Amino acid sequence: MAESLAECVGTFILILFGNGAVAVSVLTGAFDLWAVALMWFLGVALGVYASGAVSGGHINPAVTLGLATFADFPWRKVPAYVVAQIAGAFLASLAIFVPWSGVIAGFESSEQLTRGEPGSQLSGIIFTTYAPNPAIVGTDQAAIDQVSLAQWFGSEVIITAMLVFGIMYLIAEINDSRPLANLAPAMIGLLVAALVAYEAPVSMAALNPARDLGPRIFMLLAGWDQIAFPGPRGGWWIPTVSTIVGGLIGGAFYRYAYSWVFPKPAPVGRAPAEARGE
Repeated sequence: MAESLAECVGTFILILFGNGAVAVSVLTGAFDLWAVALMWFLGVALGVYASGAVSGGHINPAVTLGLATFADFPWRKVPAYVVAQIAGAFLASLAIFVPWSGVIAGFESSEQLTRGEPGSQLSGIIFTTYAPNPAIVGTDQAAIDQVSLAQWFGSEVIITAMLVFGIMYLIAEINDSRPLANLAPAMIGLLVAALVAYEAPVSMAALNPARDLGPRIFMLLAGWDQIAFPGPRGGWWIPTVSTIVGGLIGGAFYRYAYSWVFPKPAPVGRAPAEARGE
């Protein structure tokens, strides 16, 4: 129970900072892409710091599944972790919506958007991801056609594979250049910020099934309807499935690349109590 609560809280912090920054950017124009990426860095770092001592600080189902498949994280804990992560992202969306709801409605009015109708993904990006990024390319069909569904899926696979490999590399005991334990969350946050800055114009860099699915469920309840599910292109499932696939590829690359060159990878991803055999 404590581990699940920690994952929920850590993911809540991640999404509150990250999607909160997107809200500021979309609704006020006060944040540019680099400022948003910086806030994702802070969200990741603080979320991992808040949860790491209790649960290992996964705050991402792609990380949890990668560690369960290719490290030694117990499969019996995976369902509770994933549910907690999605719940944390959902609750963070609610926490963003409550103070910003009037501003969001005013933005939709000024942009002549009807929530739940085509085009309202421009306000929906506060919570979830679309490809290409509506805030950068627009929402008409010509803009949408700039990135195919296959490109969307593939780009998320690549960046999530990089993320999970990077996390496992940064915390592996056989990595002599790994950061000190209290610096690892910040280094992981920097990796996420770099991937967000690079990928945001194409797919908005979901990187995390909970980051997209939890807020998308909230959007459905808050009136975005078909813009949430199935999405403007029927692609609601892409940020969830592609990031899981990418996480597994990244975990496999860590495991087998390291097994060729180094000794067997040290266990990673366990909660501290498990690592001590408690």
